[in-house]
Amino acid sequence: MTKNSKQRISRLEIVDRKISIITKSPILFLIGIGIIAFLVRMYYFPWDVPITLDGLDYLSYAVVMSQEGHFPIGWDLSNNGWSSFLSIFFTISNNGGVIEFSNIQRMLTVIISVLTVIPVYLLCSKFVPKPYALIGSTLFIMDPRIITNSLLGITETSYVLLGSIALFLFLNKNFKVVSISFGILALFTMIRYEGIFLAIPFLIFFITRFRHQKKFLLKLLVVIGIFILILFPMAYFRIQATGHDGIISEISLGGANYLSKHIIQGIPDVDDPIYGPNSDQNNINQFIAFGLTNLIKYLGWIMIPIFIFFVPIGFFIFLQNRDDKTKIIILSAIFLLIPAFYAYGRGIEETRYLYPLIPILILFSCQFFNYVSNKWNIKKITIIVISISIIFSIIFLEYDKKDYEYEEAIYDVSFFIVRNAEGVNDYQGGNLRTASLENSWPELLPLDERMKMIKSVKKIQSNEYDTLAQFLKNNENNKLTHLVIPVNHKTPFLKEIFHNEINYPFLKNVYNSQENGFNNEIKIFEIDYEKFYEAEIENLR
Repeated sequence: MTKNSKQRISRLEIVDRKISIITKSPILFLIGIGIIAFLVRMYYFPWDVPITLDGLDYLSYAVVMSQEGHFPIGWDLSNNGWSSFLSIFFTISNNGGVIEFSNIQRMLTVIISVLTVIPVYLLCSKFVPKPYALIGSTLFIMDPRIITNSLLGITETSYVLLGSIALFLFLNKNFKVVSISFGILALFTMIRYEGIFLAIPFLIFFITRFRHQKKFLLKLLVVIGIFILILFPMAYFRIQATGHDGIISEISLGGANYLSKHIIQGIPDVDDPIYGPNSDQNNINQFIAFGLTNLIKYLGWIMIPIFIFFVPIGFFIFLQNRDDKTKIIILSAIFLLIPAFYAYGRGIEETRYLYPLIPILILFSCQFFNYVSNKWNIKKITIIVISISIIFSIIFLEYDKKDYEYEEAIYDVSFFIVRNAEGVNDYQGGNLRTASLENSWPELLPLDERMKMIKSVKKIQSNEYDTLAQFLKNNENNKLTHLVIPVNHKTPFLKEIFHNEINYPFLKNVYNSQENGFNNEIKIFEIDYEKFYEAEIENLR
């Protein structure tokens, strides 16, 4: 044997020993993989980009709650559990601005996302030996969608954490522990109201498991009472603030009412592009077809790039078990899919409705690892799976990574627009609502009829027009005052302006992002309608 061969064997033995130590010490392993996952999230953390879209609603609600010390009157945010939690930290940092609060919000979701590795590991360890549960927890914490979602500052991270804890506790045979799971389930429902669907399989299996025990009815009343007592204060204060509880009312007046009115009865929804006045199909069949098709499509999508290798086989292995634990997981998964099916049936295409299902997909993966352990050494499985999960996650994150340089530049553009314009053409990114909020800070923006903050500047679509003249003439009365044109704008006549602005004397270049220190070039032009019409008359001569 050569000297090099001996050295390679020696190195492999060292690696094997380290793997053995780690797999025999779950706490050490979880701390290590948690630190790696946290550092990965910090690498992609957008420090100078504010929260947008749904995250901005949670931020604003939390700011008002921290200022007033109670649930805001008139702010109708259905899933306000996350904002209520946020308000505690905003109260501590009450002198921050939009960026500071955005960073706090994102940092909390990052920390929660990393901590979720613990209940995922514990849940998996209920079904497979600890080494495979550790592999499963690694798959979860390094999943690129879980990482990306943790940087958005929205509800899914805490929703997945609480759902995982509730499932783990409910699988315990001790009544006291099961009782606690109903309390966690109540918190789960506070974060997102559709979490109440998970109460159905919990109650079904609670009755099945405890019905022959002494004082069964008393125990049933206890767990129901815990669930209701934790939810009641939130529901009561929401009724005082908005007139409805935000849980049952959202399901009955929102989802159930929409299904009954627009899907079953076929009454057109004027604001819905699918089930609106132009719909000429059977709404029930279309709803079911959309729901099933998108459910299958996005279930497949969230399994790429890592789970797709393990989940399908692991699922069928999992089904071979006939015990109550398996039945609880399967029925829970079915009820967790109901909100996703409803959303997809309405044409709302987002993967995040399926994120609460990811810990269960991890369980199926663990079954696969347990199965192949008969042929492969656990050390080899650990090295291969962890390496694959980290490498594939980084590749996926790099491929799907947002251009934060552009985001910072376009947000600066939006802030300029908010201070100087009344109306502007469409452009990618740079949330105007967030810029409007920062411009008015610490005062918040007024609310519309949907209880969403109103942005101060109107955005007008340009892709419906063939020429600049048409666009300007048709939108002068819509208060179109400025044009925002990134170098890669998709509307041809706007792209032409970017490269040949000298040909448009009625457009005054008032902003160039590169002059403000950004690498991405974005220009803003102020429209002089008087000069525009003069040029139009001159062209007609």
